Amino acid sequence: MPKRRILCVSFDRMVSENRCTALRQAGYEVTATTDVTEALELLSPGRFDAVIVGHRFPPEEKYLLAVEAEEKSNTRVILVCGSATRESEIPTTSRVYALEGSEGLVSALSALFPAEARSQIAA
Repeated sequence: MPKRRILCVSFDRMVSENRCTALRQAGYEVTATTDVTEALELLSPGRFDAVIVGHRFPPEEKYLLAVEAEEKSNTRVILVCGSATRESEIPTTSRVYALEGSEGLVSALSALFPAEARSQIAA
């Protein structure tokens, strides 16, 4: 089974590197950016299986990215919620929410792709 491809969009380069390392260790292929405009340009049908959007972006940028991921490429969205995130800032198109931290992200991806999660546990 091919690796799931993840687009990781984080506000901070250090946070992005930490998330990418954890996701790669969990068996995902990861592309990272710290720029929403670049992330929007990277989206195309079939290119990514999920988009992870960090919580430090302005609400309108998170919303735009979530909507574009769904509409432009039918890609699932994981919105990382910081403790200060208000429910009104969460785009209704986001299907899964993860708590801050790599374990939460891996857990959220496992919920999106349960077959892969089971095969990783068995390996």
